[in-house]
Amino acid sequence: MAHQSSEQLTSIHAMLIAGHRSVRIQRHSLLLWGIVGGVLCAVTGSVVTTERFPEPQVQAFALFAWLAFWIGTVGVLDYVLTRRAKRESDETLPFAQTQITRAWWMLFGMGVLGSSAMFFYGGGAMIYALWIVLLGLGVYLFGLFSQAFIEWIGMATILLGIVGLATALPFGMTRWLAASVFALGLPLAGWLRSRFNDNRILQRWAALGIWLIVVAGIPLFLATPLFAPGVPAASVIPLARFHPAAGVQVVNIPAETRIAFHLTLNSRLLTLPPDQNLPLILTHPVDIALRDGQPEGRYRIDGEKWASIRDGLLFLRIDQFIPAIEHGQPVIRAHAVFNVHSMQKTGQ
Repeated sequence: MAHQSSEQLTSIHAMLIAGHRSVRIQRHSLLLWGIVGGVLCAVTGSVVTTERFPEPQVQAFALFAWLAFWIGTVGVLDYVLTRRAKRESDETLPFAQTQITRAWWMLFGMGVLGSSAMFFYGGGAMIYALWIVLLGLGVYLFGLFSQAFIEWIGMATILLGIVGLATALPFGMTRWLAASVFALGLPLAGWLRSRFNDNRILQRWAALGIWLIVVAGIPLFLATPLFAPGVPAASVIPLARFHPAAGVQVVNIPAETRIAFHLTLNSRLLTLPPDQNLPLILTHPVDIALRDGQPEGRYRIDGEKWASIRDGLLFLRIDQFIPAIEHGQPVIRAHAVFNVHSMQKTGQ
C-alpha cells in the first residue's frame, strides 16, 4: 500500500513539473520559421537593392512590405497548422503557449520595423545581428515554459548575435550566420530535443555543443571559401593604359593615386556646390574588376584575396561632427573611419 502511494506521489510530481513546462514547439513550426527565415536572410539583400529602389524611402517601404508579407504568411500558416495538430490529438492550446506566440509575433514585428527604420536612422550593419538576437529571445521565451534545452538554445542564439557585434564580424559573415541560425538552428534544436534526455545535464551540454558546432562553427568556417567572389577572368591592366571596353577588365590603381570624392548632400540647412570634391589619396594599391567599363563590385587590396562590395568588408562610420568658429569663419570638422575589416585586424 505504501509503495502504491509512493508511485502515485511520483506521478503527481511528474504531472506538476510537466504543467510548469507545458509548452511544446511543434515540428512544423520549427521547419516553417527556420526555412523561411533562413531564405529571407540569404536572398533579401539581392531582392531589395539600390538598383531596383534608388530612393532610401522607397527601399525602406519595399523591405517592409517584403518582410511583412513572408513573416505574416508564415505566422498565419503556423497558427493554423498548430491548431489543427492540437485538434487531431484531442488537445487544447495551453494559455502560456498562446501568450508566448503573441510575444513571438511582436518580436518579429519589431524586427521588420527595425530593419526598415535603419534606412532612415542608420545602423544597417547590425541588421542581421538584430534578427539573431530577436530569434534568440523568442526561443528563450518558449524554453521558459518548455524543455530547459530549448531555453539554453535561446540563450546561445542571443549570445551569437551579441558576439557577432562585439567582434565586429563582417556584414556578409553575419548574414550567413543569421541564415544558419534560422535554417539549421531551429530544425536541429527540435531534432536534438527528441534525441537527448533533457533531465541529464551532461547530455544537455553535449546537445548544446553539437548545436553550436553545426549552426555557428561549420557555416563560419565554410562561408569564406563557399561564398567568396570568383577571380575575374582577365589580366590586370595598369590605370595609365586603361581604356573602357566590353566584357570584364581588371584595372590596377596604384598607391598615391589621387581620387576625387564627390559628395551629394541633402539638407535644408546646407548646400554643396556640384563641382566641389574632396581630394583623397590612396594608401594601398587596389585592383578593381569592371564590366563594360564600369566597376561591377569585385576588388582586391594589396594583392590579397578578391572580395565583393556585398560582403560588407568595407565600412564607413562618421563618429564626430563638430561645428566651430575659426578666424571669424564658421567651420564644421568631422571625423570619419573608412576601413576594411581585414586591414583593421592587421593594423594596416
